[in-house]
Amino acid sequence: MLVTFLGTSGSVVTRERMCAGVLFEDKLIDVGFGVVTNLIRSRIDLDSINDVYISHTHSDHIGDFTALVWAMAMDNRAKQIRVVSSASTADVLEKILELQSTPRSWVRFNIVFVRPEEVGVKYVTTMHEPENLAYRFETEQGGFVYVGDTSRSEKIAEFAKECDLMIHDAMFLDGQEPLAAVTRHSTARDAGNVAKLAGASRLVLTHISPGNEGAEKRYLAEASSVFDGRIIVAKDRQTLTV
Repeated sequence: MLVTFLGTSGSVVTRERMCAGVLFEDKLIDVGFGVVTNLIRSRIDLDSINDVYISHTHSDHIGDFTALVWAMAMDNRAKQIRVVSSASTADVLEKILELQSTPRSWVRFNIVFVRPEEVGVKYVTTMHEPENLAYRFETEQGGFVYVGDTSRSEKIAEFAKECDLMIHDAMFLDGQEPLAAVTRHSTARDAGNVAKLAGASRLVLTHISPGNEGAEKRYLAEASSVFDGRIIVAKDRQTLTV
């Protein structure tokens, strides 16, 4: 099974990074600004995506949601797309499609909004506002955990217990803790601590602050000071095996 990073920036698009988005087999997790561009650049068949998981309603996680629906419609998609999220997030997404004047007669496939428990996927709320869901998928190698925006949380560490791969918000670096606190995000060291508590095998740092572009070595050093497993600072269009 493959994980492809389609957006690894926090808040805004940069020259090197689009906003949040990860493709896991037939599941697209978050659809931030620029994700559709990277899907197309990566030559990924949009019809191969069956489920879209959304963590929360910040625009850097849903900015390309309508763009994805429109692109699928332009490709003459016929089969339904399933959108997995919290109930409050589903309400927002439905309103966005309406507010952006999505022509229902033109979109010839059904968009079905469901809760994670309805599709048997484990989830937990993170330390963030608005409500953010972290998701856990089971693979032959072990758990694959996706954590969107969050402050450091022992609840997440318990949720991710003994997982093989954990993708974790790591927007900030040492010295930027006040920014992390006010925005409810994590530092690289926070992510490392959560991975250590969880007993994870691999940690991927993502949601990199635009102001920290080019500081990948610092991200690795600060996370590895507390976590001795394999650590990767994600790059756009990078692929990992799970």
